[in-house]
Amino acid sequence: MKNQTNRDPAEIMRDEMVMRERILCQLQEEPSTIPEIAEALDYPANDVTIWIMAMWRYGIIEEVGKPNDDGFYKYRPAK
Repeated sequence: MKNQTNRDPAEIMRDEMVMRERILCQLQEEPSTIPEIAEALDYPANDVTIWIMAMWRYGIIEEVGKPNDDGFYKYRPAK
């Protein structure tokens, strides 16, 4: 996993536009949780959480079903 922990939140948000396509490609394959996306993209879950929440807020992705046993929702591209 990339060593990007403790980055400035503004820096993480600047990366969101670049990461949006990568995340959407990952979610096209199958709905995934934040930890699954972070592992697949080799980025810290903290960074992925910020990107996912921004994408969810603007209706780019949506939750699927109920949270898993660890409390994580799966996400997919919005319809």
